[in-house]
Amino acid sequence: MCKLRKFSIVLADDEQNILFGMKKGIPWEELGFEVVGTAQNGKEALELIEEYHPDLLISDIKMPFMDGLELAKIIHESYMTTKVILFSGWDDFEYARLAISYGVSEYIMKPINFEEMKSLLVSIYEELEKEYAEKLNRNRLEKVYEASLPLLRQQFFSQLVTGSLEEDYREQQMKNLKLNFDYDAFYMIAVKLYENNSQDVLSELSIKETIKDALEKIAMVYQFAMMDKDIFLLCSNKKHDIERITRTIEEVSFIIRRIFHVEIFCGISTVGNSIKEVPSLYKESIEALDYNLVIKEECYTYYNDILPLQNEGNDWSAEVEGIEKIITYCTEDELESEVMRLLKKIQNVHYNLNEYQIVILEILFAVSRLHKKYQIGLEADNADTKMMAIEILSLETGEELNNWLIEYCKSVRKMIQKKQIDNNAILASNAIKIVQNKFRDSSLSVESICEELHVSSSHFSKIFKQEIGVTFLNYLINLRMEEAKRLLLQTDYKSQMIGEMVGYPEPNYFSYVFKKNCGVSPAKYRKLEDTKNEN
Repeated sequence: MCKLRKFSIVLADDEQNILFGMKKGIPWEELGFEVVGTAQNGKEALELIEEYHPDLLISDIKMPFMDGLELAKIIHESYMTTKVILFSGWDDFEYARLAISYGVSEYIMKPINFEEMKSLLVSIYEELEKEYAEKLNRNRLEKVYEASLPLLRQQFFSQLVTGSLEEDYREQQMKNLKLNFDYDAFYMIAVKLYENNSQDVLSELSIKETIKDALEKIAMVYQFAMMDKDIFLLCSNKKHDIERITRTIEEVSFIIRRIFHVEIFCGISTVGNSIKEVPSLYKESIEALDYNLVIKEECYTYYNDILPLQNEGNDWSAEVEGIEKIITYCTEDELESEVMRLLKKIQNVHYNLNEYQIVILEILFAVSRLHKKYQIGLEADNADTKMMAIEILSLETGEELNNWLIEYCKSVRKMIQKKQIDNNAILASNAIKIVQNKFRDSSLSVESICEELHVSSSHFSKIFKQEIGVTFLNYLINLRMEEAKRLLLQTDYKSQMIGEMVGYPEPNYFSYVFKKNCGVSPAKYRKLEDTKNEN
């Protein structure tokens, strides 16, 4: 009978004759299975499972290094889709009870009756086929639902920005529509395209997609329409993304102007801390867009940019606080120009030196808050804010004060930029440091590493192999083997002690792993290297 699908199997038994008999004595392909690997102990079987994620494991209970029950427990906790058949020569109810608790499909006794095994495999195959069909059906239903999501999300966001949603209903809709708002920072960008006769529907869709694609490089983005405007909700865990938002908007505006010959107008809100602030962020983005449509100094306007227009008198608090925004989104040249513009505006009020120093101190205290906010350190010659304040009070001219403030703002900007590094690289680097410090600990594992780094094992395994080029387990084994070889050549320690020193307290398993990775036993490796050195 021809099977439409073959399911993968891993076989495990420490007795070579039984393992060979199962592999050759059962017509796996006829039954709809493919043997992807065999193992003679539990650790080998686990390595194969981590590599192939098989549909079925058939294993003996009694095996060296890791028995079948322990293996079944790990599979039950980590690989829920893998079915398990355990067999044993021990007629022990406790084994059977534990096997059931670990989600084992079948528990059979030795000696293995191949006809009974074939009958059991037919039953297992039917279960797998049924589960596979159910999965396909779920996938089809999910595709239908996914196709309707854009319209449903549009309706949801239209209600969200108007503040007409009750909290319970909002939370439920977020789950139903697969919307993730588990972020620390939210920005709203309102966009309007300049209408012209050459613009068609396809061009308009392409323009909107171009904007969304660009913004998705810096944050999670949700797009929806409100009247004749397109709204982009940016969700991020960084509250210092203003510079990147600005740069992205500028770049995408240039591309759209060059390719589509269309001008875009953008209004950008302040940052919000929760999804509850979306209605106010929406109002801010619309107000900023309205300003940009009237006075277009750039292709964008920040809501914060229009706030100082409402201020009167000589209260500089708003503009002093605006230094933070200037530092985080301007280029170095723009930063210098903007700071000088502010300073000239302050100078025009005819402050005397002491008054001028006080204003500079106000700016310093506002900017110094960025150190804590972005977790950046101070330069060695500016040990703390107090020392910098003393330095400011020692300066005797406006020019000296201006130059000091410009250089300080530039240094803060550079430190913020240096902070923006790749999170995956950091994760891998931290993992390497932990392994290098703890590889001698026999309890070191993927799970312990992930617990220390506060990440999931699946995410960690993927990132580690992506960044380092090998799996975590292979990296750990290679590190231990190199240290073992060094100790074999440079010390007189027995191999048992060396095994304990590199994380293998079980002598037989250390010898097994060493021979598997180095081609010879530890004792033979030492002897061969000693012979080479003598010659």
